[in-house]
Amino acid sequence: MPGYRSALAASKTKLKSALRPLLGALHGAQPGLAPELWGLADDPLRGLTLEDIPLSDLVAQFGSPLHVVRAARLRDNARRFQAVPPGATHGCEVFYSYKTNPVEGVLRLLHAQGIGAEVISPFELWLAKQLGVPPELTIYNGPAKSDDSIRDAVERGIQAINCNHREELPRVARIARELGKKARVALRVNTSVGWSGQFGTPIRGGQALAAYREALAMPELSVVGIHAHRGGQIRNEPELLQYLLEVLAFAGELERILPIPLEILNLGGSLGIATGEHLDDRARRRNELFHVDLPTPVAAQALTIERYLELLVGGVESHYRRLGKARPRIFLEPGRAMTGNTQLLLTRVLTTKAMTGSTCAVLDAGINLAESVRSEYHQVFAVQRHREARSHVHSLVGPICSPGDTLYPALRLPPLVPGDCLAIMDSGAYFVPFSTSFSFPKPAIALLDDGAATLIRRRETFDDLRRYESAP
Repeated sequence: MPGYRSALAASKTKLKSALRPLLGALHGAQPGLAPELWGLADDPLRGLTLEDIPLSDLVAQFGSPLHVVRAARLRDNARRFQAVPPGATHGCEVFYSYKTNPVEGVLRLLHAQGIGAEVISPFELWLAKQLGVPPELTIYNGPAKSDDSIRDAVERGIQAINCNHREELPRVARIARELGKKARVALRVNTSVGWSGQFGTPIRGGQALAAYREALAMPELSVVGIHAHRGGQIRNEPELLQYLLEVLAFAGELERILPIPLEILNLGGSLGIATGEHLDDRARRRNELFHVDLPTPVAAQALTIERYLELLVGGVESHYRRLGKARPRIFLEPGRAMTGNTQLLLTRVLTTKAMTGSTCAVLDAGINLAESVRSEYHQVFAVQRHREARSHVHSLVGPICSPGDTLYPALRLPPLVPGDCLAIMDSGAYFVPFSTSFSFPKPAIALLDDGAATLIRRRETFDDLRRYESAP
């Protein structure tokens, strides 16, 4: 039996090797995305640079791995989200999703641009308070609010507590009654598309409307709006419009039972970015087995922030204009679309290992820092070798002793050698909060602002990893 298994494995390996050139030719080589999409420049002598600073110099200065945040793009994204679309009477009020990239230097910069805080945990609520975010610029979401955090939110009179489900309503009402205050609340509702499960109450079947009736019957609650969040990544107009029309239809139903006009229409976030998208499982499988290139996103076809706002605000204003009513305040809670493309992760090749049909390149960053690349497209650049032909297939793996620590099963790059630096793009959404100290300390984070780089989070030390231990 062992001999049979060995022969079967060898046959499978030969079959995959034979099919790789055929399937590669069938699907064609993918071009990848241009560095210019992120403001990177290609210097013949210094490699890829950002604001005229070689990325390799940043690694030399701050170590590897290293997150690099670009302040100029953060400010630009904030400005774009706050702009009033052409033909609209007003724009949107914007609250950044803390869970997406809870780096204090990033949050402070966004708050300086007038962006509010959307928080989903007692810690994030506390952090927004520590950063000086006013109550009126704070929104509290999430399915796991503690009594103490609800008490703090009610006592301070934050902009809105968005109750995740109807069972939360009596808790908020009880705490408000104990404090002798009224809590400003909305309820999260679900459309026919997007996340459901532990999130929100379905519109279908009248469940959401029934939950609102319960809320309106509680004198301790001031029902101020609707909260909806599609989830996933909205990348095209039909997806956005289907979601918006369902929310507006529900708003019409709700208006009929509200004692006063709807104040807030919170449409959440979920806008994708042009340079990244969710990976199709079949594409990943072809890449892993047959070294077929992952499909490159068509950045020019992605929904931009400007078009997203134009459709949302235009749709809401048209809806209320037809009804002869003033439109409610429109709240947005962008995460990925605000910070995803403002950050990159630099990592170095530690060693290489020859494999059948490819080279295994072991990096100092793996699933401990970049788990998202296994389900999303993230462009990779060879920092010093970008001008060379991407002629060699590499399996990019991390430093963790697990076969699961594979970031890119088969990626075409110039032939890599130990010491080479790679840039994994769009690390500003979920890379930092999902990272772990699995056997290796977490990396530093540097902010690049007007041609100068400063440290906004230091690298973890070995002592940090054992700080909370106690001797028996």
